[in-house]
Amino acid sequence: MHFWSREAVGWVLIVVGLCLFYRCYSLLADGHYILEGGTLVIVGIVVFRGGIHLLKIAVAARICVQSQPSLEEGRPGASRVNLPGQPKRQAAQQRRQA
Repeated sequence: MHFWSREAVGWVLIVVGLCLFYRCYSLLADGHYILEGGTLVIVGIVVFRGGIHLLKIAVAARICVQSQPSLEEGRPGASRVNLPGQPKRQAAQQRRQA
């Protein structure tokens, strides 16, 4: 369930990035603060892109978690794979049982 927290933080960062863009617009439109608005644009881009990246990671994690059971059911040889942390004896016993 870690992907839900990533998704929530991603949405928060997107909203903060949009607020920063609005603040940049108000600085440039009202007071002609070019230097302050320009630096704030860079910060807004980084925050906004960070939020989008977290959303992409959360969606990919959710898809992986949902597709894992169907992959194991669909391929009979998928349970016989020797995982990196799995001792070789257990892998050999699984092969003998199948």
